[in-house]
Amino acid sequence: MQILNLKADMRNIDVRFRVITKGEIREIISGDGRELRLSEVEVGDETGRIYLTLWDQSIDLINDGDIGEVRNGFIKVIRSELRLNVGKYGELVKIEDDEEFSEIEKIPNNFPKPPDDYKSPFKRKYRKR
Repeated sequence: MQILNLKADMRNIDVRFRVITKGEIREIISGDGRELRLSEVEVGDETGRIYLTLWDQSIDLINDGDIGEVRNGFIKVIRSELRLNVGKYGELVKIEDDEEFSEIEKIPNNFPKPPDDYKSPFKRKYRKR
């Protein structure tokens, strides 16, 4: 699937991309007290760009300029931007043999956006007790 065709809340998607910039690695504490590493990686193809959220070991799999693929990934909306995620059922793979893939300079600066009136269907609704 091409990046510009990605929509909010899509599931089970396969996306091939080139790594444009690997963001800084931050350390965070999860809700259950575990230390985790997080990096937001800007990736793109011939149609546009999107941020890929990587956790822990998957951060080390790809670097700037590499070609990669997310298999069985999903799209999440965070701060009014679409984010590509691998998740626990998905897979991040480094691609070695795709010489015809777009070079970084040829990747347009188009980021797919959620609709202006977007509301997540997955938000939990809390009720007062």
